[in-house]
Amino acid sequence: MPWDEYRRDRLRAGMSYPVGRDLVELALREAGAAVGSLAFVVPTAGHPRAGEPQNIIEIFWYGRARARRLANASLPPADALLMRVWAVNSTHRHDVADLLRDALPAACRWIAAALARDPAGAWSTADHELTVRYANAAVTIHES
Repeated sequence: MPWDEYRRDRLRAGMSYPVGRDLVELALREAGAAVGSLAFVVPTAGHPRAGEPQNIIEIFWYGRARARRLANASLPPADALLMRVWAVNSTHRHDVADLLRDALPAACRWIAAALARDPAGAWSTADHELTVRYANAAVTIHES
């Protein structure tokens, strides 16, 4: 699998995952990417509130400087990556899944690009986040 660790929260009533593990695996493999951890997570009760934007996919790159403090600095670069797929309200699942056809591969290409960077370079030593957010019947991708 293109991840070392995997976790999937139990869905609560009215929630559904917009994509499954197989689609995430396919997108990662097509991009030539891997992550240290893949988690399918459920928002706490009452979140997201109606009309609020919702994070659908979050990818965290933990900079090598931080990784050296937390763990063995010789770990492969994929260990610096965590990917979360958030459950959505079941009534939005099909819409979000359709919108992720382009966004999920784009997110996986971002992962591949992160893995291809110079591990000693400035970008790699800093923390980064890529978020795919759903709001107003559209998804947007934000990098920070």
